[in-house]
Amino acid sequence: MFKMNNFPKSICVVFLFVFLFVFPFQDFLFATNLSEKDKLNEKFFINFKDDFTDVLVSPTKWKKKDFLNLSAVLGAGFLLYAVDQDIHQWFQDNRSPSSDDVFNVLSFFGHGGAITGLIAALYATGELSHNNSLRKTALLSLESWLTTGIIVTGLKCVTGRARPYTDESSHTFYPLAIKSRYYSFPSGHASSAFAVATTIAHQSEKLYFDILAYSLATLVAISRVHNNKHWPSDVLVGASIGYFVAKKICALDRKRNSTKVNVSFQFSHQRQAFSITFVF
Repeated sequence: MFKMNNFPKSICVVFLFVFLFVFPFQDFLFATNLSEKDKLNEKFFINFKDDFTDVLVSPTKWKKKDFLNLSAVLGAGFLLYAVDQDIHQWFQDNRSPSSDDVFNVLSFFGHGGAITGLIAALYATGELSHNNSLRKTALLSLESWLTTGIIVTGLKCVTGRARPYTDESSHTFYPLAIKSRYYSFPSGHASSAFAVATTIAHQSEKLYFDILAYSLATLVAISRVHNNKHWPSDVLVGASIGYFVAKKICALDRKRNSTKVNVSFQFSHQRQAFSITFVF
């Protein structure tokens, strides 16, 4: 059974997985790029600040597609909210020592320590192999995870939904609560897992790796319901936040890298000109 006192060993497992699986096959899973531009330096933190601000204000720039996505998530969320108690009870009625062991391990992959270990391992692998794409994947994952975490933590505090293990109703809320037992909505593990999985899927060039990332993230989300930590609607909304934040972060990075600035000067007896051209 997975226990928190084995946490450092589990971090080592994450590093071992990356170095044994990702490192040998990195050229097949991620585009090879030998440039040295993506580093954990001052520029990263500047980009993170800009991207975080852009994510927060992005609802003011939403288009029809974005509102449709929001409607779909809210609609599914309300449907689950109506049957949260029933679904949760089904999971609890069908728990067993074996399922506890399995889902305890799966839940670990949404833990902050595991996420940190995975990101660090990806970045270290990119540094050792001079693969810019791996470093970029690690940095974008870090951005997506931190941005998602801040948003989710704020929502947890504002909503104050009671966790299932409190034995209170799924309709019980204590707004602006400061205790973890009232931090059920949305799920932090689910949002973290999907933020990183979406980033990896965006950077990966292989479909099976995308399927693996999303499948693991989905199992992490399910584990939170099984383990009596969250209601089903918590994990759905959490997963959605992680997914859409990561998509936005990756889109901002793509836009930043596709923007080119050309500066030209023209001097002659008849004409003096200075021009700056932006190419998107």
